[in-house]
Amino acid sequence: MDGLYENIKKDRKTGRDMPLTVIIAVFVVLAAAVLIVGGWYIGYGRRFMNFVSDLSSSTTYAYEHESLTASVDGRQYRISADNMYGIYSYISLNRSGRESGKIPEGEPVVLEYGDGAILRLWDQPEEKRANGHCLFLHYTGVDGKVYSYISYKTTLDTIVTRYLLYDNAEIDV
Repeated sequence: MDGLYENIKKDRKTGRDMPLTVIIAVFVVLAAAVLIVGGWYIGYGRRFMNFVSDLSSSTTYAYEHESLTASVDGRQYRISADNMYGIYSYISLNRSGRESGKIPEGEPVVLEYGDGAILRLWDQPEEKRANGHCLFLHYTGVDGKVYSYISYKTTLDTIVTRYLLYDNAEIDV
């Protein structure tokens, strides 16, 4: 009985399993990365759509109550119905951008919708853009929810010249 176990060879790791282990590990890491990025992107899209929905509700309220006012360079304007929907369309259709929590310095253009919602707009210098500018939006909804967003396809200059200074009544403060 002494030699019974001597004839059995011990399993030796040959190294042939190592490439399969590496491939599986890389696949698991890539799958996790895709899920994390995909989840963030879907969440970002959902947050943007919630912002647009809240902005739409505020715009509808302002239209029904003729209550949208804008503060631009120390002057206040009551915004016409056409310009209200122009602002909403301009912002909601040009969704290329990113979320940002860092509020720019300087005085914003402030839109007050009358339902408690406030939209603050800043010019955001951006070297990578053809015109050198983009728009920073900071929306505080009726429920206090905040959405901050840098919109790459829009500019503050366009909103001010097309929708705020044209065909609106100035309010004496």
